Amino acid sequence: MPETNRPPSERLTPVLKPGPALTGTTPAKRRTRFLAGAFTVVVHIGALALLLLPRGSAPPSHVEPTSEPIQVSLLDTPKPQPPGPPDVDMAAPEAAAAPPLPHFTTRATVQAAVTPKPDNSDLLSDSQLAGAASAGEGGGGGGGSCDLARAVQQALRRDPMVRAAAENANRLGKSVMLWNGDWVRSGGEDGKGLSAVREAVTWEVAFAPQACRNQRMHGLVLLSLTDGRTRFAIGGSDWRWADLLSVRGATADR
Repeated sequence: MPETNRPPSERLTPVLKPGPALTGTTPAKRRTRFLAGAFTVVVHIGALALLLLPRGSAPPSHVEPTSEPIQVSLLDTPKPQPPGPPDVDMAAPEAAAAPPLPHFTTRATVQAAVTPKPDNSDLLSDSQLAGAASAGEGGGGGGGSCDLARAVQQALRRDPMVRAAAENANRLGKSVMLWNGDWVRSGGEDGKGLSAVREAVTWEVAFAPQACRNQRMHGLVLLSLTDGRTRFAIGGSDWRWADLLSVRGATADR
């Protein structure tokens, strides 16, 4: 037999083609083996890390506890008080022994307020009124329609501002010189004559007949209010009612 002369290796080893059946492993098996190897590596690394961590040393077992306990007491320590104000006698002995300063006394001269006396130069006394004619008693000059004194007196009694002006000037119940050739200033009034009284008189005279205004008059004529005690004197030695309307009378406030 011719095959008996071949070497055993040639006779026993068949010629096979490479393939999946020859390798003996599939892709699924290779992946499983890889994951198993990786897990093994992680476990080893973790074990190595635990070995390398520092460990706290246990207290020596041969130390025995003390036989007697130690007592500790807590004391409430008071807070230090802040320092008080320094003693004046101790801090400045020289100042306490200093001589007193001289005392000066000043006298202030106080002048008492002098109240000026009221100006009563416009007030008339009973002796000055002697011989004066009252309105309605023939003092108006001529009587009848030319009794201008009576007409002026009635105008003063009708006007409430006349009484108010006399009251403000403290002239109620008094005899006041109103006109003696010029209007007379009454008390502390700014202008000459009581303004409300002067206007009432001049208004009545201005609308009187010309013959009555130009009639000659002599002496004083008294014009009274309704109380009979407040009276206004008008006139002079020789005058006319028209003189109350003259330039001199119109500039009474100068």
